[in-house]
Amino acid sequence: MKKFFLALALLATCSFAANAQFGKIKVGKAIDAATKGVQAMTLSDAEISQYAQEYIDWIDAHNPVCSVTDTDKGMRETAERLAKISAMFPIDNVNGKKLDIKALYVVDVNAFACANGSIRVFAGLMDIMSDEEILAVMGHEIGHVVNNDSKDAFKTALLTSALKDAVGSTGNTAASLTDSQLGSLGEALTNAQFSQKQESSADDYAYNLLKEANKDPQAMAQSLGVLLKMEQEAGAGKTSKANQLFSSHPGLEKRIANLEKKK
Repeated sequence: MKKFFLALALLATCSFAANAQFGKIKVGKAIDAATKGVQAMTLSDAEISQYAQEYIDWIDAHNPVCSVTDTDKGMRETAERLAKISAMFPIDNVNGKKLDIKALYVVDVNAFACANGSIRVFAGLMDIMSDEEILAVMGHEIGHVVNNDSKDAFKTALLTSALKDAVGSTGNTAASLTDSQLGSLGEALTNAQFSQKQESSADDYAYNLLKEANKDPQAMAQSLGVLLKMEQEAGAGKTSKANQLFSSHPGLEKRIANLEKKK
């Protein structure tokens, strides 16, 4: 049985739906006022990657990660399907980081990628999309990483979270994070959004990646169409979680139209 995604906060700036979250999200502590300096901007790419890895490690430790050796049939089949989809990728690394692709057996509709090469796809998303649409979603997320959107958003989030205190106290050297620091960082990430230009650029990256993989490039538009259908079905009675999804992921019709023009 699929669970709800458990997180200190969803890594929203790395997420396909850019804040898509329907599960029970648990956050460590509230964000402190952003008035204590800008040490985070001096973080190196390696340090940002380290912080991302710490977050991913926490996510994997607190959520059911699917494996092809699972005794649970649903988890095993989910892992096998994602492995088949991942094998379609024409690349095995991003910005020099080897891709680490896993499925989380949770009901939430989401996926995200981080600057350290980690990609997490939620089973809830896999339940409503085809293999090529899932491949497109993963390509879109990698596009954000390649374009440094995820890294830049991560730095911005560091400026508005308690993590900057930890960075400052260690002379701008990346330090191991406590749960409360990860929670503060995660909440800051949850409040971040990608611009329309960044989203469209990531769409284009996924489109070209699908072509390179000899798959239907319109699968990117089709995956957005799934989100659009969800929005239309939610209608005026949207829950607060649904509102977070669609208000932070605007312009679906325009993005779909732009992709369809490429036919």
